[in-house]
Amino acid sequence: MADAHHIPRTTEKDIPALEQRIAELERARADEHQSRLRALADFENYRRRTEREAGGARRAGQSEVLLPLLEVRDNLERALAAGSTDSAFLRGVEAIAEQLRRIVTSLGAVPIPSIGTPFDPRLHEAVGTVPAIDHPPDTVVTEVRRGFLLDGAVLRPARVVVAQSTSEDGQREAHLSHGVRRGTLEG
Repeated sequence: MADAHHIPRTTEKDIPALEQRIAELERARADEHQSRLRALADFENYRRRTEREAGGARRAGQSEVLLPLLEVRDNLERALAAGSTDSAFLRGVEAIAEQLRRIVTSLGAVPIPSIGTPFDPRLHEAVGTVPAIDHPPDTVVTEVRRGFLLDGAVLRPARVVVAQSTSEDGQREAHLSHGVRRGTLEG
């Protein structure tokens, strides 16, 4: 009867075969480890992609809700600006406008700063210009319609009026820029 605890003796001639078997097992272990790392990376990429897609769907849903609310908000702001002789009516409209402002803010919309800032075509839509008398050129002087950001992206650009160089300043600037292009500073 063979001893269950008997370990076979390794002979000199068995060593190359055993070393080969060890190398095969180490390669298989390394391959399995690489496979596991790839699976983990694939899962992490999948998780990030689904989060990004869910965020995009959430933003699209918020935009769909916010844009009509912003139109209502604009109308309430115009009604308040027009004023009324009926103070009770005016207080009611103010309360509704404030409630709507809170709802818009709670949905993540952030107003775009406009008045007094440099015109930025990514944030502002110029609907008019005025001579730059009291303001530097290319500065927003009036906000016709407030713009909003949602998660850092433009939900709705602000419609603005921009200060423009007066014709005398504009001619001087054109003359200077022409001189610079030719390599001289004329003027």
